[in-house]
Amino acid sequence: MTETTTATARALPRARRRKGVPANAPGMRASIYVRLSRETEESTSPERQRAACEALCAARGWTVVAVEEDIDVSGFSRGLERPGLQRVLSRLPELDVIVFFKIDRLARSTVDFAEIMRITEAQGVALASATEPLDLTSSMGRAMAKVIAVFAELESDTIGMRVSSAHEHLRREGRYTGGRVPYGYRVVPNPDGAGKVLEVNAEEAKTIHTIVERVLAKDSLMTIAADLSKGNVPSPGHSSRQTTGKRSDSKKWYTTTLRSLLTNPQLLGQVIEDGRPILRTDGLPLVNRTPILDMDTWQALQDELERRASPGDRRREGTSLLRGIAHCALCGFRMYTYVAKGQTRYRCIGRLKKRQGGEQIDCYGVSIAGEAMEAQVKAKFLDAFGRLPVVRMVEHVGEDFRPQIRQAKEALNDLEKDRYDRGLFKGEDGANRFAAQYAKLEERIASLEEKQRQAKPAGVVGVPTGQTFAQHWEAADTAGKRDLLLEAGAYVEVSPATKSGRTLDMSRLAVHLGEDGKVRRADADGKDVEHVVREFVMREAEA
Repeated sequence: MTETTTATARALPRARRRKGVPANAPGMRASIYVRLSRETEESTSPERQRAACEALCAARGWTVVAVEEDIDVSGFSRGLERPGLQRVLSRLPELDVIVFFKIDRLARSTVDFAEIMRITEAQGVALASATEPLDLTSSMGRAMAKVIAVFAELESDTIGMRVSSAHEHLRREGRYTGGRVPYGYRVVPNPDGAGKVLEVNAEEAKTIHTIVERVLAKDSLMTIAADLSKGNVPSPGHSSRQTTGKRSDSKKWYTTTLRSLLTNPQLLGQVIEDGRPILRTDGLPLVNRTPILDMDTWQALQDELERRASPGDRRREGTSLLRGIAHCALCGFRMYTYVAKGQTRYRCIGRLKKRQGGEQIDCYGVSIAGEAMEAQVKAKFLDAFGRLPVVRMVEHVGEDFRPQIRQAKEALNDLEKDRYDRGLFKGEDGANRFAAQYAKLEERIASLEEKQRQAKPAGVVGVPTGQTFAQHWEAADTAGKRDLLLEAGAYVEVSPATKSGRTLDMSRLAVHLGEDGKVRRADADGKDVEHVVREFVMREAEA
């Protein structure tokens, strides 16, 4: 809120104070500055601050030419980057004095207060507190003001530490302390006492499980986000589920939204403080609410997201259908896409690669129409597999302690970073606490590794998806279809054209599927063919 006086007030002559003239001299042009961190602070309400400042100006004969406010703005976290304060500082040539309720309303930091004093002194503008008897035009007055600012900063730090400690205690007790509600949960009254707690939101949890299943089934994040947006599913930041903080009226989902949601450890029921999980005394994350995902699913999900984050897999998600599947029959090299006259074609670049290495081969760069070849490979694939049901292979954990071992090792790594990188656990007491937590984690890892050595090996169970390969093909994007072809062992050999024509000469294509295709692709990619054959023989024996 900004108020200015009429043009006659602006036209008053500049009344610069001479050095040593007190700030209570009459005829000054004053700007009132009001700040409030939260509108619930009744003791320092904007009205009370403004009234006190106006009373001081009236008593000293100052003319109020502007009133600026920063409401619901923290003086500690925002520093000098406050809209109202910046408007005051931009008008210093028009002012003689800035009036505020208390020094802590002007600045919460000694550094910030000193910077404001430096800026105003350079422009010959005085500072006046409506409730503190300070003459800021004298050396003693400025020194006293800085002392008061130090205590204001100390009070702010003490309040912050007290509030942070109280919040951590409440979170350890399972209480909700405000802020953004994690997706998959909702706020309900605490059934065991005062305050509120978070419980699983069944509808949102169902959405999360659907997303996770699709990610593990190799669906792209872009496709999932588009489907959620089309389904009108509220996004995590939508105003229908967020009453405070940053909100949006759009229900649209983005890949960044999905990745942020799927990597949030609160899905495991962990309690987050300042962006990091609160730890128990043994160094492991504290879990005091019902988890939405189990540890095995979480680890599989993180592995899949990490795989996609690699540069090679980022390229894979936007790749052509037969990349890594189509090979040149002359030299065996992979074929890549290019566009000629608006049409996509596949071409062998083996000759180019060999030339870069100083070698020569007879291959001249076989090329073929992309759309026609892809249609032929699709027809062959659906003819062989289209009616078959899709079975998703799920690892049967049994007595698998590997996820717990991984979690404990991650906690140990975080503990070391806290001490050596972040500078925590200072002093003798801190060193003792670090040593105790470190010893407990090492003991837990050793115990879990011993259990893993004696555990029954994990198995793999086929879970029917209820869809045929044809149905799954139609619902998948390009990357998903390519994954289906790779899993089916697709390998395509493209021979040189022997005659010209508008239609594709099908005799140029040799489409191999199943184990034959996997062996051929392994050989073309320079992998261990015998290993592929051994895996096939073992599966045949088990069947």
